[in-house]
Amino acid sequence: MASYIRAASLGGFEELVRSYGINPIEILKQVEILPSLLRDPDSFIHYDHYLSLLENAAIRCQEECFGLKLGASQNISTIGLIGVYMSRQATILDALSVAQKYVYLHAEGIVFHVSQVNAQLCKLSFVRLSEYNTDVPQKSQLAICLVANILKDLIGPVWHAEKIRLKQHAPKQPKVFTVHFGCEVQFETDEDALYFPASFLTHKPYAFNEDLVDQLIVQQLETQSSTKGDDDSALIESSVRMLLATGDCSIENIALCMGMHPKKLQRLLKMQGTTYRDLLENVRKKEAVRMIDSGNVSLTDLALQLGYAELSIFSRNFKHWFGMSPSEWREKHKPALAH
Repeated sequence: MASYIRAASLGGFEELVRSYGINPIEILKQVEILPSLLRDPDSFIHYDHYLSLLENAAIRCQEECFGLKLGASQNISTIGLIGVYMSRQATILDALSVAQKYVYLHAEGIVFHVSQVNAQLCKLSFVRLSEYNTDVPQKSQLAICLVANILKDLIGPVWHAEKIRLKQHAPKQPKVFTVHFGCEVQFETDEDALYFPASFLTHKPYAFNEDLVDQLIVQQLETQSSTKGDDDSALIESSVRMLLATGDCSIENIALCMGMHPKKLQRLLKMQGTTYRDLLENVRKKEAVRMIDSGNVSLTDLALQLGYAELSIFSRNFKHWFGMSPSEWREKHKPALAH
């Protein structure tokens, strides 16, 4: 079943490819990615095409460290509102739990775990970086590099990794990795993992760069305004989508995610002529149709992801919205799914 990843994951791609004297448009078209998708960080790209793009770019640019260099240009803003929500948590462990829970909203093909090796050391390991468990060295490099940068943003100047372990073959210039990460880097191992001091897990997220948060919010608002006028409800909707599965998608939590006071959020909704209840229902309707049409989720899981305690409640609401049950909708739209 198809998985997707946000176009934000390719932030810096075009500039990096051009620095090698290569036209990035040619590589994008080769793997069937529309160049225009890179203009909207919240658009979705087929995950297999994304993986092929990274590996093809490394070959075309003759750069075995392409993923590492692309990841070096990215940070916590790359993962959008998930990063904002992570920065609002009480501890780094809580922030990583948020990332684990919502990573699918950024990249459906990725699964990672955080575990403690011993009293002094813990690791973040990627369980899956592709659907077919194939060798994807550029994605492995990028994923580890991005995670390291996110942790650096959250932990601050004291951040450092203890060790990096990668499945890929040793590159011709392994020192590039050692210099970049500032620690030992092992190749041809049985995992893609980042090891760091366990003491960091209890740290409160660093006095987070509020300018970065503001920049992220402004970027998303500008992206939406370029296609939907001055309607910034899309940013609120993104927060709602992220929190639905928690079962605690309250207006207080949405405001926390957006970095504003709940009363300010209420005023914003009032200015847009809507209410939080109407917004929540609207997002649920959109997400229900999107997930059913994707064909890769059971109705029970879908109901849970939309914040419903029971499938029957979701089914009743769905029939009220569309005049048919979720099963009937799926059956009716089967030809579209096959396409």
